[in-house]
Amino acid sequence: MRDVIFGILLAAAASTCFNFGLVIQAGEAREEETDGGLSLKLILKLLRRPRWLAGTGLQLGGGILQVLALTLAPLAVVQPADAFGLIVLLIFGARKLGDTVGRRELLGVGAIIVGVVGVALTAPEHSGSSAATATLLLVLAPLAMLAVIPYALGKRVGGTVMVLAAGLTFALSAFMLKLLADSVTAVSWAAIAATLAAVGLLAVLGLNSEQSALQRRAVGRVAPVILVMEMIIPILLGLLIGGEDWPHSTALVLIFIGSLLLTAAAAVSLILSPAALAIEEAAKGPKDGAG
Repeated sequence: MRDVIFGILLAAAASTCFNFGLVIQAGEAREEETDGGLSLKLILKLLRRPRWLAGTGLQLGGGILQVLALTLAPLAVVQPADAFGLIVLLIFGARKLGDTVGRRELLGVGAIIVGVVGVALTAPEHSGSSAATATLLLVLAPLAMLAVIPYALGKRVGGTVMVLAAGLTFALSAFMLKLLADSVTAVSWAAIAATLAAVGLLAVLGLNSEQSALQRRAVGRVAPVILVMEMIIPILLGLLIGGEDWPHSTALVLIFIGSLLLTAAAAVSLILSPAALAIEEAAKGPKDGAG
């Protein structure tokens, strides 16, 4: 249990980096003109923006913390624990921006705590192994294709498809981080290199899809969908091909699922709270077109 607690703390720190990085990136992405579709040209433009690079740096730091968390705790615990970062975001909004923390925010915080504790108590044991390479490819390759297909559609891609593509790509990245953690634990350098390459490619595609969506929609309409997909899909993949098992009794399975859904719902509620939306507005900064 001590390792699980440390894993939760690392996941919370990772989520804090992810969330602060996201709101910074959102403000910068909206400064760039959009051509209406998915294109890697957007990333090339954003790479010239120091604030966007700072937000990306925060998210890279979060990725490192996430891998460390996955060496200690199962994926089924680490992914829901990511929601703790929203609490830090909320505290920042209340202290730095003068926002009032109301009943909705307090209930959201309480629900996240209850949900994560429920998941931690019922989740499977940490597994340092996964399915065979052929099985991983059989399951992951079709999902990766779905995430890439929108790029072939060009300007016919709508905002909803962009959000779903980003959510699926980030969900795959989150699961690949579990495989990376397994490789680090096993000190398998070939597996580490291959997994890092896959995570890097998925991260670039996911980031581009996310930033394209943020050009069209507010964080409150993008982040909740991505967060839920990042929370649910990797856990299902972990149970299917990641070497993790369902809890041993029907009652524990129901508590596990209920705790996971409670955490996801509370996280979405916090993302849409006035404090979180105020942070998004503050992160946009002056629209001077500098870059």
